[in-house]
Amino acid sequence: MTHIPTIHVPAIGGQHQFAHFLPVAFELAESHGCRVLVFTPSHGDAHKIAELAESLGRPVPDMVIMKLPRRTNAMVPDAARKLAMLLTYASRIRDCDAILCAERTSTILKRLPGRCPPLFHIPHGAGDRAVGFENRFEFFDKVFVSGTKDRDRLLVQGCVAPEDCVVGGSVKVGTMMQLGLGRLPLFANDRPVILYNPHFDRRMGTGETMARRLVETVCAGGKYNLVIAPHVRMARGWSDRRKARWQALEVQDRVIVDLGSDRSSDMSYTLAADLYVGDVSSQVYEYLVRPRPCLFVNGHGADWRDNPDYAMWRFGTVIEPDDDLPRAIELAFESWPFFREAQRQRTMAAFDGIDWDASGEIRMNEPDPAARIAEIIAQDLRRGDVVQVSDPAAFSSAFR
Repeated sequence: MTHIPTIHVPAIGGQHQFAHFLPVAFELAESHGCRVLVFTPSHGDAHKIAELAESLGRPVPDMVIMKLPRRTNAMVPDAARKLAMLLTYASRIRDCDAILCAERTSTILKRLPGRCPPLFHIPHGAGDRAVGFENRFEFFDKVFVSGTKDRDRLLVQGCVAPEDCVVGGSVKVGTMMQLGLGRLPLFANDRPVILYNPHFDRRMGTGETMARRLVETVCAGGKYNLVIAPHVRMARGWSDRRKARWQALEVQDRVIVDLGSDRSSDMSYTLAADLYVGDVSSQVYEYLVRPRPCLFVNGHGADWRDNPDYAMWRFGTVIEPDDDLPRAIELAFESWPFFREAQRQRTMAAFDGIDWDASGEIRMNEPDPAARIAEIIAQDLRRGDVVQVSDPAAFSSAFR
């Protein structure tokens, strides 16, 4: 009797991660006959997963809502909720042939005592920050990165073994291309659009210092539209009062403020913009699937030159928060030809298989990344040579 592989998928990192890895799970179910079960924290997340599957013409996977026991739910802080869910459901999640995830909190499943099936990882995003290259990678049986730039750095830093790190292409970009990757109008006018995309990290993000300055600059000049769309994690946990203070920056037909809608992560803004203004967010790479002008704000005094954590700042002008902002915006447009080739080369290294036709439209020279990665996972499972047993001694480090 033929064994049907079972794949369990913790989808606990937030809806902005779904397009980065869930299409692989859909592909494993439909094209390789795997049983796929998705574990997700809420009915809202389950609804978004179903929407994504249906938009791609795929069957909606079976799902488990990870409800915590009442006492645990009342006691656990928000920052530990993902970990609490994984610990609560660990035995059920590990009862399968393989686990697929997009975040690294799930490595706790490898560090608990007892058997754990192979753990496959598709990192969400293709950023340059050091947080993307860390020791927890050692707990994955195989890592699928979107391009050679991330594989090279993971190998140099000793995070993974060469045979365990595979360049699979960007699942999210491939998925968006299937859904009709395109530039949709955001405003009822044809002024160029500036996208401001600050990061959520308080140490490096520039939202509090730059958002209002950008609004004032755009409204005073009358030349541009502005979208303020920070990383979706920035406004999580904010009070209604704080959110209202940011929303008050909106100006009809001139300024959009989006603190976390679907458009913040489905490439609507990154595709529609004419200038990217940011700090350290990996979304700059999604913006550069069509190379265009960039402007970066060094809001934390970083010594960024020759620092791989700031490699994206080689794509445009870098300014300090109190620099002449109107002039910096103009310079970003004027100087773009100087940065264009660097943008193209680095984006091709970030997203394997990406290229552009003569008109500058994006195309994929390789097979669909979700299909590529699913095929490799299915082959590994057919060989049956990746099932491992966790080291009980690792339990002592489970809460690091």
